[in-house]
Amino acid sequence: MKTISPVLVVLFVLASSAIVSAQTAVINGTITDRETGEAIAGATIRLEGTQLGAVTGQKGRFTVKSVPSGTIRLRISMIGYEPATTTLIVQTGEQKEIVLTLLPSQLHSAEIVVSASKRIQAAQDVPISISVVNAKDIEDRGLTRLDDALRYVSGISVQRDQVSIRGASGFAFGVGSRVAVLLDGFPLLSGDNGDIKFDVLPVADVERIEIVKGAGSALYGTGALGGVVSLVTKEATTTPSFYVRTYGGFWTEPRFDDWKWSESTPVLSGADVRYAQRLGDVSVSISGGIRNDDGYRDYDGYNRGFGYTKVQWQASETSTFTLFGFGTSEARENFVYWNGLRQATFPQDDVNRQQRLHTSKVAGGLHWQEQFTSSSVLSVRFGTFRTHFEDRIAGTKVDSNTSTAWSHNAEAQYTTDLTSISVLTTGLAVRVNDVGSDVYGNQIQSVISAYAQSEITILPNLIATVGLRADREETYTLPSQFELSPKAGVTFEIDDNTVARASVGRGFRAATVAERYARIRYGAFAVAPNPSIRPESSWSGEIGIRHTTHHWILPVEIDVAFFDNELYDLIEPTFDVTSSTAPIVFTNLQRARILGIEAVLRSMLLPNLGVELGITAMSPRDLLLNDVLKYRSSILWYNRFSWQPLSWLDVQMDYRFTSRVERVNERLNLFVTEADLRVPSHIVDARLFIDLKPLLSTNLRLGLLGRNIFDYYSTDIPANLAPTRSFVVQVEWR
Repeated sequence: MKTISPVLVVLFVLASSAIVSAQTAVINGTITDRETGEAIAGATIRLEGTQLGAVTGQKGRFTVKSVPSGTIRLRISMIGYEPATTTLIVQTGEQKEIVLTLLPSQLHSAEIVVSASKRIQAAQDVPISISVVNAKDIEDRGLTRLDDALRYVSGISVQRDQVSIRGASGFAFGVGSRVAVLLDGFPLLSGDNGDIKFDVLPVADVERIEIVKGAGSALYGTGALGGVVSLVTKEATTTPSFYVRTYGGFWTEPRFDDWKWSESTPVLSGADVRYAQRLGDVSVSISGGIRNDDGYRDYDGYNRGFGYTKVQWQASETSTFTLFGFGTSEARENFVYWNGLRQATFPQDDVNRQQRLHTSKVAGGLHWQEQFTSSSVLSVRFGTFRTHFEDRIAGTKVDSNTSTAWSHNAEAQYTTDLTSISVLTTGLAVRVNDVGSDVYGNQIQSVISAYAQSEITILPNLIATVGLRADREETYTLPSQFELSPKAGVTFEIDDNTVARASVGRGFRAATVAERYARIRYGAFAVAPNPSIRPESSWSGEIGIRHTTHHWILPVEIDVAFFDNELYDLIEPTFDVTSSTAPIVFTNLQRARILGIEAVLRSMLLPNLGVELGITAMSPRDLLLNDVLKYRSSILWYNRFSWQPLSWLDVQMDYRFTSRVERVNERLNLFVTEADLRVPSHIVDARLFIDLKPLLSTNLRLGLLGRNIFDYYSTDIPANLAPTRSFVVQVEWR
């Protein structure tokens, strides 16, 4: 058979685009506030049952192209407003002009998500728990790293760069994330450690963070054993968008004399800049920033610079190409463990203070989306992610501790309506990790995957979801592994305000290159390789209900979920007591179970006083030893209060409680002084913002931020004091 010419393929796509364009319509419109009549910028418009949509510009204007003729239904959502829907009849070739209004809402909740099923859908149609952190939440907390945003999400704990959703992860020396992380659909786990690099993620460009709780391997494959964190970046509008933020602050002096490590006050500072605009068929977003921090401990400072760019080209009414790239470079001191509780802010005595850890990360990707019909879309992605770290002593590279890892990925996904009541999502994916390292050796790991998921509307208020993914993982010189990950779920709309859900799914995670081949000394510990590690897997199930009402005495949103995570062959770091040096070895824990309940409540006590509460209670059990699973907390509690006494003044407060970790590895004390010390965590953050626009007609906003304002002392990982109290002054211009 002759090879099909690429030229013919391009001509076919262009011809398909032209045919589709000739059979569709265009909707232009304006979104305004129903009470004030002012234009609403940033509102999201989606055409139900399709991938079509738009975001309003500064004047509330939007355009949706390639709209199919006939009866359609638009869904409009915006933080701070009640969601709205409207039904329209459009004709082929029509240019329809509409005006829509939104009613302000005291409750701020997400109505549209894309991560649960890899397509746009209403939040109430998702059969699994999902939380959303929006851009306003990120800005209001003055966050400089996106992992800090996750600390304020119910059911999540963060131990440095290690994210744990409902207890799925413990302490693993920063290796092997059980949570998949994506940026606009591109996977971003490193090729060697399989960990999350939060310092590369563009804070100023993130529109929202969607957190899928529970096994997500049926769509996302390896790494999604505990859940998925998906970052969605902002879309540029025709109105130029400029954003500048600068901040500076300090760490307060420790209360104990033995902890005072610096004669001067340790300071932290940074800046962010972003520009975005749509010019005709091309949209551009550019951002960058710097971070400098002396740290709250001796030998723990760092300097970092980063940048991000996204360019989108609307090649036709049906074809879109998106190119992105980002990079970061960091030099930091290397505090590993404390020198005992009495010297908790000092590193161990034998540390070489001339040592610096230098890291760099670079990523780039291309996304092509083709809208064949109103309900059929092809999405193709190619991306690569390079990470590098090396030790330097007095500026000279140390050859025994370096690693360069490339993670290449490609994915093709096709979504279509099989019938009027069913949506099918299918895809193929390939990931190749190429590692060259003094620590891990030269290794190549590949994962080839295929998946399919169908959502069926059985009744107008009953939606069923079924899916299956097959993954073949192979690491050079080792036998290949084959994994099947099914899922099933259902949502039932009891009434207009209440939706029940239930789901079950399998997750898995292949061992990373680091877990199999690491041969390194990590502070006081030696780490030895174990190539025979098997993939770990889980079955995750939940039953939940969500109720929202604006008609009680107080507007309330309540979400309650009961969950069960059954874990098999869990990969955990252990000490090899059969060796005289007792090195750390990653090995498979045979069996574990985590049962729990999670509840979230949002309400407005007064028109200008909001409250949010989240609590997760878990019972993490090691079924092999009939004991508590190591490095897990049984209670996670979170409260948020926001008060706006004046139109230009915002006062906010957060409280986070994490119960004491019940069980750790006692052998840590053989290598690090008092490594098993731990207490419950009570952290209070407070913020005050002054918007100068109503006062001085300027686009400036001033902020005073206090983190851990009561200076509560605790540990976040073994033998490491958690961040102490700091105060920051922040200035924003937009």
